[in-house]
Amino acid sequence: MGELISFFCTIYVGTLLYLKMLWYIIAACALAVSVSGHGRVLEPPSRASAWRFGFPTKPDYDDDGRNCGGFSHQHQVTGGKCGICGDPYDQPQPRDHELGGTWGDGIIVAKYSAGQIISATVDLTAYHKGYWQFKICPDPTRNDQDCFDENILELESGGTKYYPNRDAKYTMTYRLPNDLYCEHCVLQWQYIAGNNWGVCKNGTTGLGCGNQEQFGACSDISISVPMENAENKPASYYQRLGYIDVQVLLQLLDKVRPRPNVRVGPPRPEDKPIIKNNKHKRKRKGKKNKPRKRKKVSTEFS
Repeated sequence: MGELISFFCTIYVGTLLYLKMLWYIIAACALAVSVSGHGRVLEPPSRASAWRFGFPTKPDYDDDGRNCGGFSHQHQVTGGKCGICGDPYDQPQPRDHELGGTWGDGIIVAKYSAGQIISATVDLTAYHKGYWQFKICPDPTRNDQDCFDENILELESGGTKYYPNRDAKYTMTYRLPNDLYCEHCVLQWQYIAGNNWGVCKNGTTGLGCGNQEQFGACSDISISVPMENAENKPASYYQRLGYIDVQVLLQLLDKVRPRPNVRVGPPRPEDKPIIKNNKHKRKRKGKKNKPRKRKKVSTEFS
């Protein structure tokens, strides 16, 4: 009897060890999938991918892996926060892909007009479910997410979230805001994955609930005033929006302003005024200018 109990205990322990090992293998495979390539923005090219299109920027060979430092780092170290361009939140500022960072050269890669329908292309190298959004901050020096959250682009078909269904290249069309103008603004791509299991808002558990992996990218663009609307607003309106730099405008006007022709130094011969001397003025010949004959006065007395 004792041998039988010992036999079943051995089988039970072996089964537990087998299941535990199987769990580790499954977890390792899931982790391997989550770190193998992700996505990048090709149009307008992000700061990480601009070098692929001939822009004079430093190559970033991991331009599809801007995932906030990884799932564990983002949610266990930085409290779920992420840099605006997909860099780890705890990187020293400016972070690698922010203005002034390693890849933050600020080179304008695309120029648009306010209210224009634009195309955006995302190369999804690994499918993680979830959705992405594009957002704009009109101030390239701001590194806070609040600036981007104020201007979420709307898809031409409606809504702001795009849900991919496989790893592929996606081209979407978005509508730029009608009242947003900027000589240099930042377009943000924010991809929230949905392939992790977690606790949902209603208390249940499911795929895509709870903390998820996040990816990001930034592109430098400009948005100009449409020509048909340029005369409808005063200059102060565009100045307030940051589209007009008053100092630069004044310097430009100062350069083109006509100036009086004033010469410093002794006068040149050709600059001396011509003084008319009527004394030596020659009279024109003709009847009108012919001198009159003086009458002779008689001196004889009768």
